[in-house]
Amino acid sequence: RVAREEVPHANTNEEMIENEGRGWLILTADQVVTQTQTQTLDSENGTRILEKPSSVAQAKQFVSSYAVHAPRTVGSCVLTHIPSLIQISGFDTARINFKPTIHGDLVDKLIQDGAPVLKCAGGLMVEHTFVREYIEGIDGTEDSVMGLSKELVWRLLTKMKSKLAELE
Repeated sequence: RVAREEVPHANTNEEMIENEGRGWLILTADQVVTQTQTQTLDSENGTRILEKPSSVAQAKQFVSSYAVHAPRTVGSCVLTHIPSLIQISGFDTARINFKPTIHGDLVDKLIQDGAPVLKCAGGLMVEHTFVREYIEGIDGTEDSVMGLSKELVWRLLTKMKSKLAELE
């Protein structure tokens, strides 16, 4: 739950009037890229979180591993209604299945094209043309892979609407 002192307040009475007292919704979200391998990695089940690569070499290592072990995105979202502080949360996952031909050299090609490889968790952006040719398929939605599932947000908005209706 959000502490009341953390809740942003309207700067002026005009802002409150313009909103007609209905309140606001604050959406917060985050995403991680995970990868499960048959051998134990960072956790007992062999799943590790792939951060933003710290070097080009690490990005190449990540990308090369995708030929055998598909990465998965896990995105979470929380909607908070102000002033009631009602919160609704959920998560969504997607798996990116790459062709076995994907290799670390793709990283060099992306960097030459100006792609921010070291600023993306897992080192890749599925929306990039160079990456698309290596994607066999996505179990889930592309918007989920890119950071925010529209379907998840819609589901949470629908739940929030029901919760707010209960207050009336």
